[in-house]
Amino acid sequence: MKISLFSATLALAMAFQFGVPAAVEENTKPPWFTSTPTILLRTPDPANLAKFYVALGMKVGSIAPSGTVNIYHEGGIGSLEILKMDPNTQPGGPKTSRTQQGVVVIFETTDVEEVVRRAKEAGSPMVEKWTSSQADVSIYYIADWENNVFGYAPRNHNPNINTP
Repeated sequence: MKISLFSATLALAMAFQFGVPAAVEENTKPPWFTSTPTILLRTPDPANLAKFYVALGMKVGSIAPSGTVNIYHEGGIGSLEILKMDPNTQPGGPKTSRTQQGVVVIFETTDVEEVVRRAKEAGSPMVEKWTSSQADVSIYYIADWENNVFGYAPRNHNPNINTP
C-alpha cells in the first residue's frame, strides 16, 4: 500500500494533537484518503497564472469555458485547478516567507534545482531554501506571481513514506 505525504502528515499531526482514538488504533484497514489532493487557486486571471506553473514543468490538462485551467503533474500524482476569482473579491496580501501562517503544500520532484532555476527564470518573487537541522534534506519554498507559496523537495525526501 502506498500512502501520500499529505495523508501521512495529516494523520501524524492529528494523532499528536488529538490523540489516537481506540477505534483507529484497532482499525487495520487503509486510510480513508484515496487520492492525491487537487489544489485550488483563485485568481483574477487563471490563464496568466497557469503560465507560471507551466514554466515549472507542469502540464495544462484542460481549460474550461468558465476560464478554469486544470494543471497536472506527470503520472497523475496531483493537480492544480486555477479558478477565476469572484470579481468582487480582492487577492490577499503577499506572503513574504515560508513561515507565515497558511497552508503549505510540498511537491516532491526528481530535480529540485531545475524547478528553482525555472522559477527564478519565470520571475518568482520568492525562492527561500530551508534546510533541516535534524536530517539531510532541504526544501525550497517558491512563490508564484500572485504569492501563492509551495514547497519543492527532492523525491522521497522522507524514506519512511512510500510515494508513487
